[in-house]
Amino acid sequence: MKYNEDNNIKFEVFTIGQVAEITGISRDRLRYYEEKGILYPTQNEGNNYRSYSVSDILTVLSIEFYRSMDLSMKEISSIWSNNEPKDISNVLDDKEKAIALQIEELQKYQRNIQKGKDACDKIAKNLNKFSVQPMPAFEVIGEISDFTAFSEYKEIHNRRSKLVGKSIVNSIKRLITFSEKGIEDNKMIITKNVMPNVTADTNIMEYNKCLYTIVEDSLEKGDMMEEMFAKSLKWASENNLKHKGIVIINMILITANKKAAKSYLEIFAPIE
Repeated sequence: MKYNEDNNIKFEVFTIGQVAEITGISRDRLRYYEEKGILYPTQNEGNNYRSYSVSDILTVLSIEFYRSMDLSMKEISSIWSNNEPKDISNVLDDKEKAIALQIEELQKYQRNIQKGKDACDKIAKNLNKFSVQPMPAFEVIGEISDFTAFSEYKEIHNRRSKLVGKSIVNSIKRLITFSEKGIEDNKMIITKNVMPNVTADTNIMEYNKCLYTIVEDSLEKGDMMEEMFAKSLKWASENNLKHKGIVIINMILITANKKAAKSYLEIFAPIE
């Protein structure tokens, strides 16, 4: 207890250790609040010890209350300087909007992480194995001449608003058309996901029946297309399946080290 000589009122004071125990906030954090100018304990000039009043503890509890909403020191100070409920509501509304944007961004990361995990699972089950599977629908929103046509990548960047957080690798697919004579056209298409069975737009591609496989690719392996075509045509022939003359290749995973990059390609070849 201390004694206030001006109005003869006794009031209780606390050490920094006691305040830390009462509030559950560390001493370092209490000192940090003091450094930021939002907590004002009394400091003994003789020994530099700090003493805290009941009002100081209430200040700490107020800080903890707003920190539980992830408000910054600046935002807390703003609330204290304009402490009417309407003003507080405005600050909280701005914070809520900012957090909503953060959540949206984190959800993009979560979707992309799940996509990466799904790719690993697909590779484990389908690498160098042929099967018949449907190809998920996608919309074609642009094209570039080749995967390594880096000067054309601005075409991808110009469509970022439609790609909703997708990486470059997940935004492009190779589209090959071929006949008995061989490959007739080979280009990269810029794509975005769509809901299944939505075919009103002529730029949407969807095939219910495709020859499907996954292959590993790298610069050291050279051009894999001829080898891949030969194997797929052989498997289709052995299983009495007829190609439609189209192949869609999607890079689903890419890794790199000092020596070279390695990727895994998901291949869909629509069949009759």
